[in-house]
Amino acid sequence: MKPELDLLDTVSDSRARVRAHPAWQAGPERIYDLLRTATKLRAMEITAGMTSDLPWESVLAQLVVWHHEFPFGTGPCSEAEAAEITALAAAAHHWDLLETGVRAGAYQVRLTGGGFRVRHRWNASVEVADAFLAEAAVPALLPELSETERRWISTKRVGSRAGPTPEVLRAAVDRAATTIDAYRKAVPEGQVPDSFPLGEGMTAGDMVRVLAVLMGVASLCEETAHRLSRLETTLAHMPVSQLMALLAEMCPTVSEAHRALAVERLTYRVGRSCRTSPLVRHGDTVIICPPLVTPRAVDPIMLRSAAHDPRGFGRIGREQGDRATAWAEWLRATPGTVVAERVTATRTDGRSAGDLDVVVVDPSSCVGLCLEIKWPIEALSLPEAMKVENWATSAAHQLDRLRAELRAGTATAHLPGDWPPFESIDWTWCVGTPQQLCLRPLPTPEMHSTSLRYVQALETPSDLSALVGVLQKPDLPVEGVHFEVAKRSFSVGRRQVHLDVLGMSVDRWRPRYR
Repeated sequence: MKPELDLLDTVSDSRARVRAHPAWQAGPERIYDLLRTATKLRAMEITAGMTSDLPWESVLAQLVVWHHEFPFGTGPCSEAEAAEITALAAAAHHWDLLETGVRAGAYQVRLTGGGFRVRHRWNASVEVADAFLAEAAVPALLPELSETERRWISTKRVGSRAGPTPEVLRAAVDRAATTIDAYRKAVPEGQVPDSFPLGEGMTAGDMVRVLAVLMGVASLCEETAHRLSRLETTLAHMPVSQLMALLAEMCPTVSEAHRALAVERLTYRVGRSCRTSPLVRHGDTVIICPPLVTPRAVDPIMLRSAAHDPRGFGRIGREQGDRATAWAEWLRATPGTVVAERVTATRTDGRSAGDLDVVVVDPSSCVGLCLEIKWPIEALSLPEAMKVENWATSAAHQLDRLRAELRAGTATAHLPGDWPPFESIDWTWCVGTPQQLCLRPLPTPEMHSTSLRYVQALETPSDLSALVGVLQKPDLPVEGVHFEVAKRSFSVGRRQVHLDVLGMSVDRWRPRYR
């Protein structure tokens, strides 16, 4: 058996053992036991000053998924069983990483001493570049806890279960709204406009206002627990009727139907992701788990929650595609260039051969750039990131087919009349996405990929040749300078896995023209 398949079987066996755990014999109220135990362990880690790269949002999300996946029994889930399941959820983060990476071809696996040595197959510098660019997009100034909130927290008794007053809630929601706005405005490639349609008459602006309420409540819970040294109390839960009344009070400009629609889309159920549907419904109660509700991800949350319904996916995709005009807007600042969008191409028999999304030409040097633009929803997890890779691969095949016809003369691109002839231009061919650089090498020769976030970090090029040069040979972080590759060892079942992991330096990196 190949080492890759052996590793996948080992992961599969570990997943099977989770299903057999006695914790799943407990009743539906076990969700409280699981989430409380996980948040308590998280609190102990923070209180002890431990530095861990364990993504607690992934652990909590996994607990929610398993709770909904496995059948219910009766009775409570013991604290010991809940702790064991939480440990398994932490291990499942590694399982997901391995399984997704191996299936996508991102890892090469070999057997060593009865264990598995797992190394990066693709250029790790690309992943590090994306991490640096994402970090650079985080807003520097975010609102601090208001005096109203601080005063309420300072007078709250540790054991008190009394909720915040309307004044305190309003302050928390206003702070969350300001935080959300700061994150959305800091995105280099532009935020989703408030008028963006999310289906059934609801707009992005409506969803943002609902999310501000949920994130305000979550943030207030977290701040209260931190300041009272009771981080295990960060879970918030309330009857659905109370949540809807709170939304009615805090979001008076959002219709009742759209408030209900937003909550429905944001509530987890089988087939959805906790990253974009973070509310957990238990009977008539809604649980808000702060680590799952983050203002950084507002735009992908509302887009992906709207795209859950297959009837709405195509509409969201088309609306997202319209945002690709940001590429042409940025390229028009390049000195000496002319830019055209959606340049049609026809075959000799008059039939359509397709179109070129964005075409940029420097008439004086006869240098040209053809961009096939894809605008997927931002990835919040590794499986979603791999889907973006698939989008790029599909775009490369699509552009290569049209390129072959144009080169062979069986199709003609209808460039503006005052441009140089197509065949006289030295063309560079490229796939462009909004945020994510492509780890996987493109399957077609002489074709490149990049992201709008990457080229914007380069700033305006001196001319088109400078831009083409950095697309053909990107400037990327250097191992040993900007990052290190270390080895992390952990168990999967009875086998040891030794996985390459990346550590970024504290020195800032940004791409430069060569």
